[in-house]
Amino acid sequence: MLMNEHKLLEWPEWISHKTSLQSFNTFGFDYQAEFLAVVESIEQLIASVKWAKCHDLPVTVIGGGSNLLIKGDVAGLVIVNQLSGIAVHYSYDDCSEVTFSAGENWHNCVAWSVDQGLGGIENLALIPGTAGAAPVQNIGAYGVEVKDTLQRVTALDLETLELVEIEANQCGFAYRESKFKHEWKSKYIITSMTVRLSATPTLVLEYGGLLQAMPSSPTIRDVFETVCHVRREKLPDPAEVANSGSFFKNPVVSDVVYQSIRTQYPEVVAFVQGKQWKLAAGWLNDRAGWKGYQENGVGVYPKQALVLVNYTCQKADALLALEAKIKASVYKTFGVELEREPVLLGGPV
Repeated sequence: MLMNEHKLLEWPEWISHKTSLQSFNTFGFDYQAEFLAVVESIEQLIASVKWAKCHDLPVTVIGGGSNLLIKGDVAGLVIVNQLSGIAVHYSYDDCSEVTFSAGENWHNCVAWSVDQGLGGIENLALIPGTAGAAPVQNIGAYGVEVKDTLQRVTALDLETLELVEIEANQCGFAYRESKFKHEWKSKYIITSMTVRLSATPTLVLEYGGLLQAMPSSPTIRDVFETVCHVRREKLPDPAEVANSGSFFKNPVVSDVVYQSIRTQYPEVVAFVQGKQWKLAAGWLNDRAGWKGYQENGVGVYPKQALVLVNYTCQKADALLALEAKIKASVYKTFGVELEREPVLLGGPV
């Protein structure tokens, strides 16, 4: 419950009260943060958390707002992490360790790396969001995940208010998963992430038709530019059409389930994962008839059925209703449960 008008409360000048979050989420839904702090330094971050703790306010951290589905007002303090900076710690042989501050735009980090001739994350170009959100979601595309190059994460411990370093192998990474999404959600705020990049990386070209689009001796920049081209061709720019990118995770199913689907739909798009199969959620939605569908101001993007878009809505109700319809339809058609990728935020507490 919101505090009683906070009559006796004072807050730092960078914290605002009852502030719209519309410009802080790429779906553009208009809900309020009880308090909002846009932090640009470690000192501001620590002071903001201290203030919230002093007044027993819950703390929520967001970055670029590109992996959020806000469905209601958010109680407590919402911190927008805008810590900036890129630093090369050292280089050896053909490798470099590079630290990206959490508030840096992720695509700009990838572009910067390519400009330096450093590879390893070029397949992750044009994924919206910030560097701090990349490990939380273990972002991935075209056969590469952020865990593949991540060395460690620096984070603010919310109990001690001290910065700690967490090695990549401690983060519990899985497909679109990490400990930061669940058990560490209220324990740490990521302030930076460090990756190891190479001037001579092993290029990953086996996914999404990248290999067919490459010249005979592809470079890091060739991969980067091709990924950018492919993504721009089929995915909407959140600045032009409100969306959060991929809305559903690609479901992983047993071989028995896959073979059953394949018997009826030989053209099913799937990738082997050990003894399991990862199904293309976009293909499932498309085959179930949802591509290009529109209702009540929201819809499914005409070029990619994995993306849900908001055309005119100020609130999330219509999108949540559409999500439920798509999930029910896909389950009825294929017997497969879809799982939402964006993080749900807000509403009654």
